[in-house]
Amino acid sequence: MAFRLAALPWRRKHSPKDDPYWDSYIKTAPTDLANSAAEIIRRAPEGNVFPTRSDLHTPEITSRHVKEMARYLGADLVGIAALNPEDEPYPFAVVFAVRADDDPRTSPGMGGQVPVQNGLFVSFVLSAWIRELGFRATSTSEARAEQLAARAGLGILGGEGRLVTREFGARVHVANVILTDLPLAADG
Repeated sequence: MAFRLAALPWRRKHSPKDDPYWDSYIKTAPTDLANSAAEIIRRAPEGNVFPTRSDLHTPEITSRHVKEMARYLGADLVGIAALNPEDEPYPFAVVFAVRADDDPRTSPGMGGQVPVQNGLFVSFVLSAWIRELGFRATSTSEARAEQLAARAGLGILGGEGRLVTREFGARVHVANVILTDLPLAADG
């Protein structure tokens, strides 16, 4: 008598077409923003800058530490752009992107907002860490975030002005930009 495994339902491959809730998960925005982690992080106040500045290494080593911290927190791509000191209150912008299976602009549901939440978490914690070092840092949703990401060497701007990366193509979300006076070395 031969023994045969039964066809177990979790052993076969599923696709989003098999799931009746998938479209709702991706496309339906939360009705109550109080239930959205992204909204909670956006409303959280920024902390104070520590009054004594930490002794730092060279700007190149400090930049490497900032990038390693951002990757540790969940950023997939990290770059630093120099800003024009005559037009900006901060000399540097730390820009990062997270992989996005669904574009948050066209997928307002929880599935499409996962990269937004991940990006907000990274920017919130990283800017708090920079302030703990004794330097100013503010996390902001810049209208020019994609341009800053291209300037920081994360990728190039596509036809629609969207960031296109070597690693993920256009399937990335450029998160909030951290503007800071931490002495860094710019990329790009």
